[in-house]
Amino acid sequence: MTTQFYKDLPQGKALLNHLKKINNKYDFDIIFPKEIWPNIANEQSADALEIIKQHHKVFQDSTKNDFGMDYIIGASISADCWINIKNEDNIIGYSTNLFHEINNKKVNYFRVTFFDSSIKGAGAYALLQDLRINIFPSDYIFSRTQNPIVYKTFERLFNQNGMIISPRVDYVDQKCLSLAKKLDFEVDNNSIIKNAVRSIVALETPDPGEKLRSMWDKIDLYNGDTLLVAGYKK
Repeated sequence: MTTQFYKDLPQGKALLNHLKKINNKYDFDIIFPKEIWPNIANEQSADALEIIKQHHKVFQDSTKNDFGMDYIIGASISADCWINIKNEDNIIGYSTNLFHEINNKKVNYFRVTFFDSSIKGAGAYALLQDLRINIFPSDYIFSRTQNPIVYKTFERLFNQNGMIISPRVDYVDQKCLSLAKKLDFEVDNNSIIKNAVRSIVALETPDPGEKLRSMWDKIDLYNGDTLLVAGYKK
């Protein structure tokens, strides 16, 4: 399916309208890299590599950090879907998703989302997440994060889509943990993945606040720990 198909979805229209209100030159495209470049895991074409290089620049600007180009290549080529937020030909934000089906259940794994400073905080994040959940409607949503604001955004997103978030303070859904382990997430009983990434991702990771502090106190950001956030249906 083409980018236009997804732009015609209510969620695509909402995202595009919001982007145009910020800057009329803003737009987005959707790429399914494994369909366009079936051998992308082993060899990246010049076109694919140019996009991934722009992903790297957005990561650097967004996080004020750098895990290296090899990390971004690995994260992008493993994905089934890229959504690129663009200012004409320049990518200013992007997200990647992986799609799984296991035990007759569909899982939409929200791999990463980053915005550069030109669009960060402009209200596009929640709308992008809403589009992503509707590109591959699923029984479960998974995402890794170190950021409590991301957790809160998923909490609202899941609620809007008739899903429940795990973990919650003093509760972790065991079905989510079991499914995550079948998908090779090395997650502990607190829904934490130890040393999942190279270190703290965003150097300015916000404070979790009192409501979420007990969960975030279990995460060692500088060890690269992440919280595995899951959304599941009742």
